[in-house]
Amino acid sequence: MTENRRSVFRKNAFTIGSVVLAHGEAGCLVWDVTETGAQIEVEGDQVVPATFLLRLIEGAEPRPAAVAWRRGRRIGLTFEPVEG
Repeated sequence: MTENRRSVFRKNAFTIGSVVLAHGEAGCLVWDVTETGAQIEVEGDQVVPATFLLRLIEGAEPRPAAVAWRRGRRIGLTFEPVEG
C-alpha cells in the first residue's frame, strides 16, 4: 500500500484537459487535482516542456504549471503562482 504524503486533499478529476503549447493545445487526461497541483497523462509521443499552461477543462482559464515528476506518459505537476 502506498502512503499519501500530500498535505492537501486530492480530488479525482478524470477529465479531458489540455496542455497549452506555443504551437497550439494538446489533449491530456487529468487524473487528479489538488490546490497545489495535478496528475495528467499525455499521448506517448507528446513532448511536454518543464513549464507550460494547463487547461483543466474545456473553456477554463489555463493555469501555469511546472513538471514535478514524470513516469512514462504520466506527469505530476505543481501549479505556479499567477502573475498579476
